[in-house]
Amino acid sequence: MDRGFKELLRAAKFAVVGVANTLIDMGVFALLAQVLGLNVYLSQVISYSAGMLNSYVFNRSWTFQAKDRFFSPALVRFVALNLVMLLVSTGLLWFFFDFWGLPKLIAKVLATGFTLVLSFGANRLWVFRQAE
Repeated sequence: MDRGFKELLRAAKFAVVGVANTLIDMGVFALLAQVLGLNVYLSQVISYSAGMLNSYVFNRSWTFQAKDRFFSPALVRFVALNLVMLLVSTGLLWFFFDFWGLPKLIAKVLATGFTLVLSFGANRLWVFRQAE
């Protein structure tokens, strides 16, 4: 199979998993922040963590087809990357919500969009780099 096509297929799989992660993240966020009235930043951490777990499981097994054990150096890299992405997305959430005054869910969508692109590149080139 052509290398370019394989990368395109991998990016498409990442996007499908990303949609699922985003739905989980947004659903948990909406439940906690909108319905239950929990603090927006605590809601962000909890909802992002739920999406992150889904992301690792499906990107590891389906998108990048990693062959190493579940608890592996890739898991450590994945958690480290996602802690950075959580900081970035929370900073963006603050910027869009507190600084610009956008509604919570709009701010969340914008923050998520910015981190999506960064996340694919880092997962492909660093987290799951040995998975070929």
